[in-house]
Parts: sequence; C-alpha cells; structure tokens
Amino acid sequence: MSISRHLTGLRRFAKAAVAVCASLGLVLAAGGCGASSGESKTIYFWNNLVGDDGPAMQRIVKEYNAQSDYKVVFQPMNGGDLTTKIYSVMQTGKNIPDIIIGDQFQTAVLQSQGLLNTMDDWQKVAPGLKESSFLPATWKGVTVNGKAYGIPLYLYQMAIYYNKDLVKKYNLQYILDDGFVTIDEIKDLKGKLPEGTYALTYGNLPWAFMSLLYGAGGTLENDMDDLTKDVWRKPMEKLKEAYDAGVIAPMDVDGEQAFGSGKAVFAQLGTWAQGNMSNTLGADKIAEANTLQYSADNLVNFFYQCNWMQLKDPHRSAAKSAAAADFVKYVYEHWMDWSEVGSISPAYRDLNNPKYQKLIQASFTNGKKERDYIKTSNYLYGGYATAGWGTYNDIVYGNVGLEEGLKTLDLMAQGQIEIQEES
Repeated sequence: MSISRHLTGLRRFAKAAVAVCASLGLVLAAGGCGASSGESKTIYFWNNLVGDDGPAMQRIVKEYNAQSDYKVVFQPMNGGDLTTKIYSVMQTGKNIPDIIIGDQFQTAVLQSQGLLNTMDDWQKVAPGLKESSFLPATWKGVTVNGKAYGIPLYLYQMAIYYNKDLVKKYNLQYILDDGFVTIDEIKDLKGKLPEGTYALTYGNLPWAFMSLLYGAGGTLENDMDDLTKDVWRKPMEKLKEAYDAGVIAPMDVDGEQAFGSGKAVFAQLGTWAQGNMSNTLGADKIAEANTLQYSADNLVNFFYQCNWMQLKDPHRSAAKSAAAADFVKYVYEHWMDWSEVGSISPAYRDLNNPKYQKLIQASFTNGKKERDYIKTSNYLYGGYATAGWGTYNDIVYGNVGLEEGLKTLDLMAQGQIEIQEES
C-alpha cells in the first residue's frame, strides 16, 4: 500500500474546488433525470487501491461479477490522479463513476462541496450498511450534520511491531504488558541494548502523530487553529528527546529493513506491513502492538479510514445506483476475503468473527477496551494537519529547531485551510 496516496489527493481537493464549484451547479442543474433506454449495466469503481489491497479487491470484484447482471469495472489510480479526475468529471457532468473510495477527510471535503449523495438509497437496498453495524468512531467518519455520506470500508494507521525474540532476549516484556508502547518507554531503553541495535525505527511520523496529539489532550476539531500549541509541541518534544537519546534509528535508515534484519526491537510501520514483515522475519516471530503513545495516562489509537462514497450524477438511474449498493453490500459480506492485506475492519460482522480475531491486526479491536481507545475525525480541515510532511521529520531528527518547525507546520496548514475556505 502506498503511504502517501491518501494524502496527496487531499491537498488538491481545495484548490480544484475553487475552480469547479461555480460551474458545477450549472452542470448538475442542466442534467436530466432517469436513465436512457440503452443504459449500460456497468458499475464504474474508481479507487486508490494501488498497493497489495488492489489485487485483493480485484478478486472480490471478479467473484461478484460472476454472479451479478451488473459488472463492476475496477479502476485504480494514484490519489492525486483520482482527485483530479473526480473534479474533472463533476465539472463536465460526463463519465461520473458510480462508486469511489477515499479517506474520511475527503468525504468531508466532497460533502462540503455538495458533490456526494447521502447513503439513504443505498441503505434501502442494503439495510445492513447502517450505523449499528459499525464501530461508533468509524460511523462518525462518514457522518456530516447527522447524515451519512459514506460507508466505512477499512481502518489504517501506523502500528508498533515488535520482534518477539529480541523482546525476550532483552527482557522487555514489561513494556508490552498493557499492549501499548510509549515514547518514554522507548527513550528509557538508552544503554540497555547493544550497539547497532535500535529500540525503534520511526515511520510515517505525520500519521502516527495524530494519536500523540489526541493523547496529549488535543483534537483536530479544536486545535487546527494553531499548530504551535502545547498539544502539538509536547509530543514533538518527546519524539525529539527519544531520537537525541540515541535509541531511534537515524533518518537515513530503512525502517522496514532494519526491523526485518533484526536490528530493531520495535518498528513503527503501517498496519498493512504485516505481510512483508511476516515474510522477512517469519509470522511466528513478530507481533503488533497499538500505535505509539504520548502517555500511558491517556491511551489513544487515532485511525484513518477509507470510505465508500457515491458522487451525484443526475444521469444515473435508480437501478444502477441500487446495483452499486449491492456491490458494496457484497464486499461488506466478504470483507474477510482481503483481510490478509492488514487492514482493520470497521464492522462488527468481522470484529466478532473468531477467524478475524486471530489476525495480527485484530490486536486493535479484540475487546471492548481496545475498541474504546479508537478515535477518528472527519473534521473538514483535518487532512491538512499533515500538510508539512517533511517538516515532521526535520523537527524530530534535528534538521530544524522545534519552534521554527512548528511555525512551518502551522503556516502550511493555515495556507491550505485558507484556500479551501475561498471555495
């Protein structure tokens, strides 16, 4: 799975929307209602599943097409290309796809531009696609002003993987007793590991930082107005202190390679990385803990999520919309068929399945306590918290000063927000 694909597209949403919104209303107003007599029984499915999750979804599509009158056309593309195409077709009113997927922030942005259908019609065809079928936090990620504009597909984040043999060798099980690893626990390993063995390799700091923000008492809704606040500063200070203590792998070290070769006890990697790590170290030698924590006093797993959505199209018939809903229902009922890619299910149907509960990523959801730790947000401007992608690394690895770096993060985020507000 590409780490950046969900975010590169988001940064283009606001800019594209400024140019599109004025003309979009005219296009939608001019469109006719109902289907033409020669309407194709083809469901176009645009998505950003360009990693290991792509082939897994393609298998489900193939199985669905074998038993349906409607045929789903799987059309994967990189996040930025997907965004550009969405705004292009919405401006012209032609070739609008029947299903798209995107993260919770993209859901909020598209809804704010009036581009999304509610899920009311889909839920008539597939009543199981309802709030009570999903974790509360994930339903929050598709809801705006009390209405659902999407259906949760999966959750993803950076997790802490650990090498079981090294944990045992260096008597570090105490760190994992509660299922969480804090920054302070990593920092305290200074001098306790042999030279050449790291306590932790960082990966994708902007994503992982969201759990740290919430752990420090912040939220995207309340704290995007100033990224120099203490709820941003204090976690950043802790990350930098851990690096300065010499227990974190340097920036130029490949985190997956270091962990996979036994040179790191813990690794901050994506929830989708389990396949690679299992192949490298052996499935019986790795395990997964929760997201890196700011403090043991306020444990949080902030998750991103991928949602099903449907763009408005006055030319799409009710029959075709129903067929799209039927496909989403099929995937919902066959979600376990692609669980090997490491994604976390948002649906109780899977979470309560004993087969799912044996998967490595189920450590996030196997009990009520773990499920209560889950936080998410579809705050309209939340995606811009990671606008300064490289700056997170620059701060932690000492390439820029803390204050300078935080100001840069804030300027980038506020600039993106300003562009979106102009639309």
